[in-house]
Amino acid sequence: MNNKYHINLLSFNLLNKEQKKIYSFQIIKTSFSECSCKFVVYLDQRFQAALNDDQGFFYLSAFSIENQPLIFEQIDFRLSKLPKSGLVEITFKINIPIHLDSSTFPDKKITYPKDKVKLRLSFSTKDVGDPFFHQDLEEGTFISTTIPIKEADSNE
Repeated sequence: MNNKYHINLLSFNLLNKEQKKIYSFQIIKTSFSECSCKFVVYLDQRFQAALNDDQGFFYLSAFSIENQPLIFEQIDFRLSKLPKSGLVEITFKINIPIHLDSSTFPDKKITYPKDKVKLRLSFSTKDVGDPFFHQDLEEGTFISTTIPIKEADSNE
């Protein structure tokens, strides 16, 4: 992992809707249960030097078996909002679809994960329309992990 922006990950948690730690995504009937990804990063002088401008974006991406994106979420970040401590807490709500409407994505065949989802957290100064966006996003990845999926117990 390149971690081009020198982001120091201090904590990473998946939380259910009651804000309790979970260690897998759960499927209830035909959808994933509601959860969020909360993490704390330390952004030191190397981050500030790598951030040419005052603005950038934190991204959460989740991928299918074929490495097709299932979700892509963005949170804006301004260097001017960086606390003196350099500590920043970020929370993404995770909403992974089980099915895509074929009329919405007629040219894409996506096989949904059966037992795991690849999750990636990245930072980029490029916006989605920039021709170098995907390269910058890849180089700005600071965590890439796999989260197991399990069927929820009927009594949960």
